Amino acid sequence: MTPPVHRGIRTTFLPAGSERGFSMSELVIVISIMGVLAGIAVQSFGQFLGGSKDALAMSRQETLNQSLHRFAQQNYELVFDAMTGSVADELVILRTLQYRDPNIKRAQPGSPFMDPRYNPVSSSDVSAHRLRWTGKLFELIKPGQSGTGILMNFEGTDFTTAFVFPPNFQMAGR
Repeated sequence: MTPPVHRGIRTTFLPAGSERGFSMSELVIVISIMGVLAGIAVQSFGQFLGGSKDALAMSRQETLNQSLHRFAQQNYELVFDAMTGSVADELVILRTLQYRDPNIKRAQPGSPFMDPRYNPVSSSDVSAHRLRWTGKLFELIKPGQSGTGILMNFEGTDFTTAFVFPPNFQMAGR
């Protein structure tokens, strides 16, 4: 028996009571499996994101410490005691690394040693990455550790317009 032709389209015979498409139980099973896979993917993504934040924070720490090293090679070593509970020393060190005297004859060789657009804020939030001055270099404070330091912002909002130095700015150290 040949299938009937209706307006030029050939149709096939289906068993009685069956229709084309997915049953409700098939859809529920597929959606459940997709939900389990999505849960596994989200958990893995969270672990990757945490690892990438650690890597970015260590990179920023290394950038600051390399800037300190270059500054020390060209000028003098920045060594002074860290003030606990305050971020004033971190910001003074950072501004010293960002400063370039507008008078070219007095400008330090190689300055600025750090991007002047970097304008971080202080934080003591234990759920955030922070950078703390130890008296000789910057160390990373990871989430879960207590301490006050420069907040690591992973959205890039801590890079804004360049810091404007007052005319009587004094560099740290000396």
